[in-house]
Amino acid sequence: MVQAYILIRTESGKALHVKKELAFIPGMKQVDRVMGPFDIISLVEAENTKQIGDNILRDIQSVDGIRRTLTCPVI
Repeated sequence: MVQAYILIRTESGKALHVKKELAFIPGMKQVDRVMGPFDIISLVEAENTKQIGDNILRDIQSVDGIRRTLTCPVI
């Protein structure tokens, strides 16, 4: 199993909605709202890095209200 932190910037006023939607994505282990340049940090887990890139990121980026993501694989 591999893990990655996904840093997420949302549209103004959409962070709570985005956090709730992310909780339903398979592989999502934790979702936290934070202050700073990003609005949400999530921890995802998958069988391999390809699955994170192909499936999980596709699902995350399709959530309404997300402006930008930054993926940080755990080493």
